Amino acid sequence: MRKLLIFVFTAVAVISCKSGNVNPDIYVLGNPADTSYFKQAPFEWHVTPRHDYSQTYVIKLFMSQALFDGDYMGRYKMHDNGLQTNYLNCEDALEIIKGMDAITCGFPKIVYLVGWQYLGHDSKYPAFFEGNEAIKRDCDTDALESMRWLMKEARKYNTSVSVHINMFDCYTDSPLFDEYVAADVLAKDKGGNLLHGDWGYKVSYTAEWNAGLTQKRLDSLCRILPIAEAGTLHIDAFHNTVPTPYINEEGEPDIKLVAPISPWHGFTEAQDVATQLDIVKFMDAKGIDITIEGVGEGDYARKAFDGYIPMYWHYGNREHQLSLKPSQACGGNNYGVLRCFGYNANGESLFREARTLAEGLDAFKGAFCKSTLIASYLNRFGRIAMVVDKGEDIDDDDDDMSIGIFEDGVRTLWKDGFVNVSRNGVVLAENGDVFIPAPWAGDGAIIAYSENGYSGRTWTLPEGTAVPRNAAAYTLDADGRSEFHDFRIKGRSVTMSLEPDQMVIICPDGALTQL
Repeated sequence: MRKLLIFVFTAVAVISCKSGNVNPDIYVLGNPADTSYFKQAPFEWHVTPRHDYSQTYVIKLFMSQALFDGDYMGRYKMHDNGLQTNYLNCEDALEIIKGMDAITCGFPKIVYLVGWQYLGHDSKYPAFFEGNEAIKRDCDTDALESMRWLMKEARKYNTSVSVHINMFDCYTDSPLFDEYVAADVLAKDKGGNLLHGDWGYKVSYTAEWNAGLTQKRLDSLCRILPIAEAGTLHIDAFHNTVPTPYINEEGEPDIKLVAPISPWHGFTEAQDVATQLDIVKFMDAKGIDITIEGVGEGDYARKAFDGYIPMYWHYGNREHQLSLKPSQACGGNNYGVLRCFGYNANGESLFREARTLAEGLDAFKGAFCKSTLIASYLNRFGRIAMVVDKGEDIDDDDDDMSIGIFEDGVRTLWKDGFVNVSRNGVVLAENGDVFIPAPWAGDGAIIAYSENGYSGRTWTLPEGTAVPRNAAAYTLDADGRSEFHDFRIKGRSVTMSLEPDQMVIICPDGALTQL
């Protein structure tokens, strides 16, 4: 339920401390504003989540991309062209995991490997029975052996490694293509012609499930890789409509969403969604959570997924996000005004674009502190409302502004690319400077970070946090830690100086048990 209130602010009230900290009781916007209130949706778990996604860093590591020639309409893929672009191998992935664990002091992590099969991402679906030889270690017999090694080793670093798969696409060079055509489980139009999607043909979830082929390929995946030990699996493009290419009025290729998935088979949208949930329950019985790319098209699918999906990679629906607690369904990455609720660092693009692993890990440090660290804190508080500036052309771009209002006096302001946070007037994050509790690293632990650096800034300790004067502090980097001394504690105030891109953890007990 969405309610609308109009506020007109003629001025923005700001209280400044001697330290220069902005110290607002609540952030305000200078224009008329829309306010969307939290209203808990009816909720019950139909599965048993193995991870708390609201307190876990979830990342997709892009290993390799299968290349193609644009066989359909000159831009859409029907099969591989035999080439791939490789970004990481299994040894690289473990080095990234080690570095992330050192930087985050053992923060729980889930890593989904993208492009682990055949020639990489979007290769040979609906099959996923062979590893991508480009990612294997030289000492292993095949890529699957390397992946099993990686999944085992990663557990030493507070990380569960699983894979990214696709249940919807079907390419003409797939080992399963002829079998799926013969079994009549691919989506067809009313005339019985195979439906082209933007990526290959499409599988009819219900036809495949009824033929027992869905269960067969998921069983095979769980035999070749220890997915159950990871307890999680990510399904890409788990759509309930077919993104169908067509030529628009301008004569250009475009996409329209076609539902139901397969008019030829006669299954309704409700039947297709029910089958999607059968897939989720099938994996839940194996001890495996299913996370998916998006919430689903349409209000019906969104409501149907509640209680089955503990994390959506893209959580783009405002009303949906204001109807569930983060512990009930967490967003892996939010966009635009939804970022006032926090968001995860996009490690997939970060490591893919980095020239070296060291460069990627250095970028990850700042990204983690400015996003995931803040999100993990905000996810501990109930949401009350989101306020959006109507003076902006709101289209959920990252330059839009919004305010998040939480229980226990927590307020946020998303503005200029930063999530600013205060609690009962005490600033915890501001314009790239953060001072956020890190309870997983020890009782009372606090992580401080600065994007641009500062000298002699005084922070007030967050509520519920006590730090003695003899507390120890360490600078954190991917290659380890070093003692940090440029801080002093007086009562509930901590004064410190940080260099640009410096990350420090303050430990009340004087030791870091995680490192």
